Parts: sequence; C-alpha cells; structure tokens
Amino acid sequence: MARRGPGSASDMQTRRDRLLSINLALPSILLLGLAQLYPLVQGILYSFQKGKTTKPSQGWVGLKNFGAVLADPNFWSAVKFSVVFAAGGVILSYGIGLGLALLLVKDIPLRGFIRAGFILPWVVPPIVGMTAWRWMMQDEHGAVNQVLNFFGFDTIFFFNNPTATVVATIVAKAWRSFPFMLVSLMATLQSLDTVLDEAADIDGANRWQKFWNVTWPQILPMSSILWVLMTIWSVNDYETPYLLTNNSPNARNLMVFSFDEAIYRNLGTGSASAVLTLIVLGVLSYFMLKLQKRADDLS
Repeated sequence: MARRGPGSASDMQTRRDRLLSINLALPSILLLGLAQLYPLVQGILYSFQKGKTTKPSQGWVGLKNFGAVLADPNFWSAVKFSVVFAAGGVILSYGIGLGLALLLVKDIPLRGFIRAGFILPWVVPPIVGMTAWRWMMQDEHGAVNQVLNFFGFDTIFFFNNPTATVVATIVAKAWRSFPFMLVSLMATLQSLDTVLDEAADIDGANRWQKFWNVTWPQILPMSSILWVLMTIWSVNDYETPYLLTNNSPNARNLMVFSFDEAIYRNLGTGSASAVLTLIVLGVLSYFMLKLQKRADDLS
C-alpha cells in the first residue's frame, strides 16, 4: 500500500478543518481578549497617574502611588489579613475535602445523594451564601450562638471582635471552597493504582500506614496544585470578606482594600495596590504551572 505524502487529500482536509476551527473561534478569542486586556492595561496606566474615578488622568506621578501604598499601614493590614485568610481557608477546606473524599470513594449507602449535597455550597451564589452565614453568626439570636448557648458556651460577637471576625471569614471561605477540593480529590483517589493498596494489605499495614505511605505520595502532586490554586482564589476573593462582614475593617483583604482605595480615595493608589496584588498572583500562578508540570512528569 502506497504511503500518503504530505500533500495528500487527507492532510489538506485536516488543514482546512483546523483553519475553519480557528476562524470560528477567532471572534470569541478577540472579544474575550479585549475584555480582559483593556482593563488590565488601563489599570496599570492608572497606577502611574494621579486621579479619581470622576477624573482618572490628572498627570503622571511615576512611582509615587506605589510608595504611598507601601507606606500605608492599612495596606499592610490588608496583606496580613490576606495571608491569614488564604492560609486558613486552604488548610480548612483541604482538610474537610480530603476527609470527605476518603469517605465518599467507598461504597456507602446514598453515596450519590451525599455527593450532590456536598457540592451545593460550590454552586450557591456568593451573596446568598454569605447572607445566610451572616444571619447565622448574628450576636445573640444567630443560629451559631443559639447552638453554643445550648451547650453552655458564651455568646461570640463574630463581627465586633477582630479575631472572631477573621475566624468567621475563614470558616465561610472553607464552606465555599471545600466542594472543589472534594471533587478534585475524589477524582484523584478513584484514579489511583489499587495494586499498591493490595500489597500494603498483604504486608499487614493499618489504615494510617496505608494512607501515609501509599495514598498520600500519590495524591501529593495534585494536592500541591490545589493548594496553590486555592491560595490564588483566596487572595483574589472579594465576595466572602466584603459580603460576610459588610466591609468590616477587621476583614479587609487586598481586593477589598484596592477597591475602596480606588473608588473612595485615590484611583492611582488603588490601582497601584491592585498591580502589586497582580504581581503576587502572577508569582503564585508561576508556581502552580511548575507544580502542574511536575505532576504531569510524575504521572
């Protein structure tokens, strides 16, 4: 049978199909690219200018906006809260997601119904979820304090105490985020090689030894990606702290600080704060891509 050359009819058809696909996707690519690129470039330009929302461009000031932001104690308070918020949210959501994933990969009654129920926090609109959490965490009459009082604990004023406010936002963030961890970890656990588990059973390993020496090394690459990805989302999360605490100064992350600074005070310093946040997110994205490549190499 004669081999088909590079100019065969099938190759030409493949090139035509590829060109058609590109032409069909090009309008959407250009539209989405413009919608993403224009605000990004405009925000970077505003960070080097003096201005307000009513009159954005009032002259170039160079790096003065960045200096003003870095000298602002409110900015560093937002940085501190962002770090605590991201770390606490990632740890708590991953712990809940991993525990439930280990349970739900087993053949238990009503497993499909339980899985669907745990995914609900992921699909509930943020304004609905955070309003519900805010209602439950109200001072004396909230559902959380009613339960605490029933068991003999004192009332916790979640939105008046700085520490309690931070804890409340972390809990709400974990509630929103653990379904993503759960789904990702369940998919990872279901794809693991069962031969290693069988070998561990033959060797007499207990459940903890099997998890630590067999399961954990296999899910670690994906877990690393989930940690970085959830950290990026937590740093970039505007809805949870703003809606839950009604823009409390005790729970103001970099996103909320940048928005308030740009809208209510100085567009230039607000844009500078957003650019600094963008740099941090870019570094985290770089590490996520490196972890993704490492995971692909290991697989």
